[in-house]
Amino acid sequence: MPFYAMDQLSAWQVTKSCGIASVGDAGIMVFAYWIATIATDDRMWLRGARARALTVYLGTGLSITIVVEHLALRSDWGWQYDDTMPLIGGVGLVPLVMWIIVPLVTMKLAERSVVHSGPAP
Repeated sequence: MPFYAMDQLSAWQVTKSCGIASVGDAGIMVFAYWIATIATDDRMWLRGARARALTVYLGTGLSITIVVEHLALRSDWGWQYDDTMPLIGGVGLVPLVMWIIVPLVTMKLAERSVVHSGPAP
């Protein structure tokens, strides 16, 4: 949170904003998984953790994240970065890195669950 300009917001406003952003991130992960499933024609691609599916998954998520960040930074409903936020092409490095780390950890945990659940129906 120190990379976002939230000094003017109350604790409730920060909590609400972060909650909405988390739900949005979860939606992006589900959508990216769906796109990777279509690209590989395999809804259980986690069993094999195929490179193509993972590339499509991460690429979809990163693309959506970049678009959302650009829109949010230029709108009334969005947010602003603090001066400490490192930027890449006008987009904060923190949301980009977070969209790589969190989904990869989530995919690893999901993969463990899928691999140990038996054959697909």
